[in-house]
Amino acid sequence: MANKETIPLESIDRRLASMGYDWHSDDYFISPDEIDNVGQENLPYRPDFCILGLCVTGWVEFEVDGKLITIRPNCFFAAGPQRTIQKGKQSPDCKLRYLFFTKEFLLNNITNFYELESFLFFSASIEPYIQLEKKDAEPLLQLYDILKNKRDQVNSPHHLEIIRSLFYTFLYEAAAIYQKKKVAQPKFTRNADLNLKFQQLLVQTDNKKHNLKFYADSLFITPKYLINAIKKSSGKTPGKLINEAIIAEAKLLLRDRDHTISTVSEQLQFSDQASFSKFFKKNTGITPASYRLHR
Repeated sequence: MANKETIPLESIDRRLASMGYDWHSDDYFISPDEIDNVGQENLPYRPDFCILGLCVTGWVEFEVDGKLITIRPNCFFAAGPQRTIQKGKQSPDCKLRYLFFTKEFLLNNITNFYELESFLFFSASIEPYIQLEKKDAEPLLQLYDILKNKRDQVNSPHHLEIIRSLFYTFLYEAAAIYQKKKVAQPKFTRNADLNLKFQQLLVQTDNKKHNLKFYADSLFITPKYLINAIKKSSGKTPGKLINEAIIAEAKLLLRDRDHTISTVSEQLQFSDQASFSKFFKKNTGITPASYRLHR
């Protein structure tokens, strides 16, 4: 696999485009119940979203963080944004049932933006898959079947709320399986511990603090030490994580039509609306008004 720095970071819509899927959302995806696309381009990538999956028939190989793994029937696999992934060989009858979602998508159902980090299977410190017995896989398959039946009902009442709730239930079912299997929890290094505390601070400040020095002072370390620790632990700079948290909060506020763009900029402690709009466009490629128009 190529050097991690050169491997592209992919969004859900970009990943789906490479797989030949036309989908209506860039926040989540529910795979169709069909044989997996054997002919798709198998280049390495880093997802900026979370992946949950289960193999139903056949087998498929993945190289995850440079390690080759084989997924077989009733094998559960998961990957978070810190992973590098490359699909390899597969059997002609390979059928995978998988879900993609961004942290932002589940934000309405999660009181703590970083609660996803508590699900062990997204950690880079443990294996990205676990072989299940059929009886353990059945609850996940049942949830997938419900999601599959809902996937195209985009105009039905409370569609997104139902999908979010089912995704969240899927996460807890998977967590229960990991607990039952007694999968070893990763040991936290000093850098990982600082990363966790840094992300907790992001939540406690409601993503309103933009200054790196504030976080370094709060953790009693220098900005330089914080940058090195967070980058080694997460692969991203703290500045990037701060911006991501602010953008996620901004998108959530912009979806509420009761908030004007000016009000959103004030709540996120920007000096004025122009500064907020410039920041938003730099980090998303579109203006706040355009984002609101297309939601």
